[in-house]
Order: sequence, then structure tokens, then C-alpha cells
Amino acid sequence: MEELEELMKRFVSTKLIHNIKETIAANKSSLVIDFQEIDEFSPALGDAFLKKPIDSIDLLKAVIVEVDPNFKDVKMNIRIHDLPDNATLMINEIRSKHLGRLIQVTGLIKLATTVRPVAKSVSFECQSCGHITKVEQTERTIKMPLVCSNCGRKGRFKIIDKELVDTQRILLEEAPEDLEGGQQPKQIDVILKDDLVDPKFERNIIPGNKVTVSGVVIEVPIFLPSGKRSSTSELQVEALYVESVEQSFEEMSISKKEEDEIKALAQDKLIYQKLKDSIAPNVFGYDNIKEAIVLQLFGGVRKAMQDEASVFRGDIHILLVGDPGTAKSAILRYVSTIAPKARYVTGMGSSAAGLTATVTKDENSRTFVLEAGAMPLTNGGLLCIDELDKMNKDDRSALHSALEQQIIAVSKANIHATLVSQTSVLAAANPKLGRFNPYDVVAAQIDLPPTLINRFDLIFIMQDKPNPEVDKMVAEKILEANKDIDKNKPAIDVDLFRKYIAYARQKSKPILSDDAMKTINEFYLKLRSSVSNEDEKLRPIPISARQLEAIIRLAEASAKVRLSNYVMPEDAKRAIDLIMAYLGEVGVDKSTGNLDIDRIAVGISTSQRSIVLSVKSIISNEINSLPSGSSVPISTIYSDAEKSGISKEQVDDAISILKREGEIFEPRMGFIKMLV
Repeated sequence: MEELEELMKRFVSTKLIHNIKETIAANKSSLVIDFQEIDEFSPALGDAFLKKPIDSIDLLKAVIVEVDPNFKDVKMNIRIHDLPDNATLMINEIRSKHLGRLIQVTGLIKLATTVRPVAKSVSFECQSCGHITKVEQTERTIKMPLVCSNCGRKGRFKIIDKELVDTQRILLEEAPEDLEGGQQPKQIDVILKDDLVDPKFERNIIPGNKVTVSGVVIEVPIFLPSGKRSSTSELQVEALYVESVEQSFEEMSISKKEEDEIKALAQDKLIYQKLKDSIAPNVFGYDNIKEAIVLQLFGGVRKAMQDEASVFRGDIHILLVGDPGTAKSAILRYVSTIAPKARYVTGMGSSAAGLTATVTKDENSRTFVLEAGAMPLTNGGLLCIDELDKMNKDDRSALHSALEQQIIAVSKANIHATLVSQTSVLAAANPKLGRFNPYDVVAAQIDLPPTLINRFDLIFIMQDKPNPEVDKMVAEKILEANKDIDKNKPAIDVDLFRKYIAYARQKSKPILSDDAMKTINEFYLKLRSSVSNEDEKLRPIPISARQLEAIIRLAEASAKVRLSNYVMPEDAKRAIDLIMAYLGEVGVDKSTGNLDIDRIAVGISTSQRSIVLSVKSIISNEINSLPSGSSVPISTIYSDAEKSGISKEQVDDAISILKREGEIFEPRMGFIKMLV
């Protein structure tokens, strides 16, 4: 101990004294020490901090006062971080042998309780002699002295003072990317105290954030329902330092050299092609989809009034619908690795609570705690949802407000909260019958409600069509990738790509130029006016205001790629081309050849709605000609419809729609009756 104390004196006087003075001058409550500095100064001193951190920290505090008595009245916490590899553990590796040791773990915050004061020590006054006894508190219940240390009596004691420390518990879970094979993620409780729960740390200590914790492994007793202490204990980590690992787009650190590289890329005339080539390079083709994903990653500009009364979202949502084996999952998985804050989930394994939020009860504080789901956890990032159509119907309904309003309202137990989910969503779905039918509406093929489908800015169809030239290129791409995994490298390095996105989202907030506004306005009005409503027939609506907003978001994202402060006509043209490519695939009524946004928005084309109304009119006229309460035979409806040029198949479809909408019902086989 004498040798250790001497080492600490030298370390404080030569290495720490300047940092201590700076910490006090800045009015900070913690002295942050890089472990590498301790280890470089003396491996023996570093070993002491790893094996006996509590004793070493207490000794260090005493030595600091001994070196400079002016620090006697200064309250300062010692925070140690950046531990060596031999002290860095996975959560599933923590065992009883690590008790009292200093370790470092990394994981995702799954749950964070509210900050509550906890008694560190309690002062008791003896009611017999008035002597005051101070008792350190180490357990959940307050520990009282058995006898008075002054008079020796077993008298009553009165609490006269408490030393409280703000405390918060977080549940840390191993990140999926840190696991191997089919390992299940393990969890451990981490206790944060004092300045680690200050409001300035709040943005790091929220569910979903990935953090690295340096702390001491402690033993926590488990109490049985009878109140007795169990022979089994829990292991926890009492944190000394918490550092955020996973960051959102705007928080990434970018060096001056990287900034220069990004600016040079932004001026490259081939930048859009290079960015497209950097999206899933092992997947051949899909230029429109890759370009759309590039713009999704950069995102539009969110516009909101000061009171949030009116908001225009900037996040872009994309839905991929395609046949099996068209690389939807491969694209989603690759894109989820590009964004700094991204999650990949599957519809089959996701619930409404898992995607939005849920409320759980904290066993320690006996209070309800909000546990955020995937969408709020990726706030400011990207959520990739594979097999969206496989989600439970009730669970899917929770996505409606999250996609458009970008908020998730929770009212459960005593918690009434609104979580922000400003998240871009890239989703994929499979057709119900295995192959996509371009002649049918999207909603009828992927088992998703039209109201949800309409929330997506872009919908792309990925069909597996035999084509000798394309098949040859796809085969070569797959074979080359299997022969050499590094054969198809992205045009822009993934790390630089990620920082490029972060820099653009942070620095560029483009506004629409007059020329860009004119380009978009002319396109919108021209398309809207291409359909005449002079006669009384139902006419299709080719585009709606929702697509206009999508064009603006895509054009802003295009301008961000160039780090421009203004959206130019070429950006508007790029956005319009993507919208037209999307509408050309899913918005064209094959029977008329016209654009019809109702195929997406309501799941029924205008021509089909016209037939439905005609069939409804035929049923109504027939029933009105019959005695009250009668029903009309379907054969009669077929006959009347045929005179109007409506086929039997169209009548069957119309009857199915009218039944689904609750307009008619079938009282007995082969007869139809109107619902009043």
C-alpha cells in the first residue's frame, strides 16, 4: 500500500494536477481519467485499479487532498473509462469471480427507470442518550443500529438526517451484432449515480441507445416472498462512466480530412451514380430503387411551426413489393448497415408493442416504466421492416400515425406519453399468391390496408421475369460474389458513405428555388388537368397532394446530395421521374391505360368503382320494383348488368366489394338484399 500510495502521489502531481484544476475551474463534478494514462504511467497502478477499484479510488481521493490541501472541500467523483481489452467483457461472460473488479461492457439500453434519490447513509439519534450514529446503507431496506454505540441500550432510534444520491437503473442488453450464431442476448442491470444521471446525460441514457459502461461488478441480495434473504444473489454493475456508442446521423464526428473528401464527392458530376452503385453492390439492377433509397438516406427537410401545430415531415418511406428471390431482404439488410442509427426487423417476429411502445412494471420501484419499441428507438434514423405483410392485422394498425404524423401516443396504466418517431421506413412485402399481378391493385395482393400503403412515398414492384441478358448478368454477379466476397465493392467506402449522409443531414437544409417550384407546379397541374370532369362519369384522379409532398421531399434530398442550399430544377426533375416510375408500376389502370391514384389510396380503381355503383343501382332498382322485404335473385342482376355491358365476373367482384362495405347481404344462397 505504501508503494501504491507513492505511485499515486507521483501520478497526481505529474499527470492529474492540471486536469483537476481544469475540472474545478469548469465547475464540473467529475474528474474523467483515461485508463490508458494510468497504465502507461505504471502498469502496477493500472492493475490496482482493475482489481480493487473502490479502494484505489478512495486512496486516489485522499492522495489528491494530500498533494494539494486546497482540494479538501472539493467534492469530486472519479470517472475511469477506456479500459483495456482484458477488462472488456460481454455481458454473458460476467461471473462471480468478477465481483469487485473494474470491467467494461457494451450493449443496448432496453429500459431506463426514472431517477430517484436513494439513501447512501442515514444518521440515527438514540432516544435514550441523544447520541448520533451514522449507518452506511447498502441494501434496499433502511438498516438501523441494533444498540447505541454510546449507552449500549437497545432503545428507539430516530432518523435525523439522510445523505441522498440520485440513482437510476438501466437494463443493458447485448447488441445482436455483437453475438455469434444463435446466441441469445443476455441482460444486466447497471446502476447510475450522482452526475451520471444529470439532465445533460439524458440524451444518451434513453432506450435504444448503444452505450459502453465502465463500472464495478457488485452483488445484490435477492429476498424471498417471506422476507428472508435468498442464498442466490444478482450481479449488477455500478457505473463509473457511460459513453454513447451508437449515434444518430447528426451526432457523428467527422474529421477535417473526411469533410474535404465529402465536399469533393458532392461536386462530382457522377455522384448520384456512385451513390447508387454503393447500395447493395452484390445485387444487380434496380436503378430506380437504389436511387430512391439514396434519397431516403439523405432525407428531406422537416418543417414545423414553433408550437408544432403544423408539420411537414422530411422522412421518406419506401415499400418494396416483389416476387420471392428478388433480393428484397438483401437490400434491406445492406441498407440497415449504412445508416448509423438503423434497425432491421421482420414482420413475422414483430408486434405493435415491439414496433411502437409498451408499458412494463419495474419490480424495484413498483412503478410503471415505458419501454420504447423499434420506431422511436430509431428516431432520426432508418427502420427496415422485412415481410411487412406477415404482421398481425392489429399490430399493423399501430403504424398509421407513426408513418405520417411521426408520433406514437401511449396511454397505459399511469403513463400518458407521446413518443417521437421521426424515422424513415424501408419496408418489403410479398404478394399473397407468390407472384405479383400487374393487372390487380397492390392492396389486394399484399394483404395490407390501402390506408397504410398510401402512407409510403414510393412503392416499387420487383418482378422475377425471365430475360436472357439480365439473367446472365445476375448469374455472373452471384458467381463472382461467391468466388470472391470482396469482388463487388461499393463505389464509395461504407464508412465514408455513412459520414457523407451525416454531414449532409447536418449541414444542408435546402429550400425550394423559384425555378424548382415552377417545375413541380407545372408537372402537378398538367397531370391533374389531363383528366376532364365535364361529363357526369367518374374520372380517375392521376395524382394527389400526397404525391406532391413526396416530390418535394425527394427533391430536397437530391439537393442534399450536392450539399446545396437550394433545390434546383434538376432536383425536381429527378424526384418527378421517381414518382412517375412508381405510379407507372402501381398506379395505372390496365383497363383504361390512365393513371389512377385510387388504385393506391383506396384499393379500388375508378373504373371498378364505376362498375360497383352501376351494380348497386341495378340491385336497388330491382328491389324497389319488388314487394317490401323481398330480395333479388343474382341471376336477374347478371341479366340486367349484361345489358349495360358489365360481365358476370365484374358483377361478382362488385357484389364482393358491396358485401365488404356493408351495403348488401345474402339472406339465402343466390339472393341479394340491400341493407337499410
